[in-house]
Amino acid sequence: MVVKAELESVSFLSLSERKSAFLRSLASRGGKMKYKRYLGAPIRYAGGKSLAVGLIVELLPDNVRRIVSPFLGGGSVELACANELGLPVIASDIFDILVNYWQFQIENPKLLYDRLKELKPDKETFEEIRLILNDVWKGKVRLDPLTLAVYFVYNFNLSYGPGFMGWSSHIYLNEKRYRVMIERIRDFTAPNLKVQCADFQEVIKNHPEDFLYCDPPYYLGEDSKMFKGIYPMRNIPVHHRGFPHEELRDLLREHKGGFILSYNDCPTIREYYQEFEQFLPSWQYTMGQGETRIGLNRKSGTGNHVKESHEIIVYCPPEEWKL
Repeated sequence: MVVKAELESVSFLSLSERKSAFLRSLASRGGKMKYKRYLGAPIRYAGGKSLAVGLIVELLPDNVRRIVSPFLGGGSVELACANELGLPVIASDIFDILVNYWQFQIENPKLLYDRLKELKPDKETFEEIRLILNDVWKGKVRLDPLTLAVYFVYNFNLSYGPGFMGWSSHIYLNEKRYRVMIERIRDFTAPNLKVQCADFQEVIKNHPEDFLYCDPPYYLGEDSKMFKGIYPMRNIPVHHRGFPHEELRDLLREHKGGFILSYNDCPTIREYYQEFEQFLPSWQYTMGQGETRIGLNRKSGTGNHVKESHEIIVYCPPEEWKL
């Protein structure tokens, strides 16, 4: 982002001024969206918040000194806060394979690049790696951490969706796109971002005074438009199915440091967080972005490959701001 150079040259700016500069750089010049997609993350991620970054950053209180994220995922919001606003960010996720990738991405991106450069972006290589990851998931194979990180990001960034262990995308199995992708991985820096593998309960309890950004697995229920878990993938949603939404609600109700929560909009979630400010933004999901194949579900619906959001953002200021 252009704003990063600005902020580095005027490090005396307040957080309010940094936010304003970043949001100006992200402002959309036309169309219905207020802000453009934030492109700071090196990994494509299903349902990622790249189009919601501006809306979420707008809500950040100007007295925040550090952000804690219990659900890292694709990291768009976390990277915007760390790299564009200069805030320390402690991010966590329960998906250990994802966390392993992020740790290499932050600590040794050149090593990832060197290994990715040895792989070809073709169907044969993709399928070979997909099957190896499947065996890793089933406990049949153990990979060293570096190889696991390389295979994970290769599989994820070249897949349809994108999705972990999903099928290949004809759009991303492309030499030019692949070169650009791995060069972005090589050149990535995030000195203010720390990533760890941890459960959200532990993270929230250990950071009672910190401001939280939470993007949990979305609620599945009769009143939800989301009917199937996708985390870490559609066929094995072990971190999505049975997620304790009520426990997250109770922890956030007691949290003193304030929070921003992004969720799927449905009556249950509105009821859970009825005492807090609620916003109903709209953006396109990144799941399937750019793909034009039409399956049975699309044939029976609109036939459109673009997935519109059904989102809610919940905001609670830090406790001293509630007075």
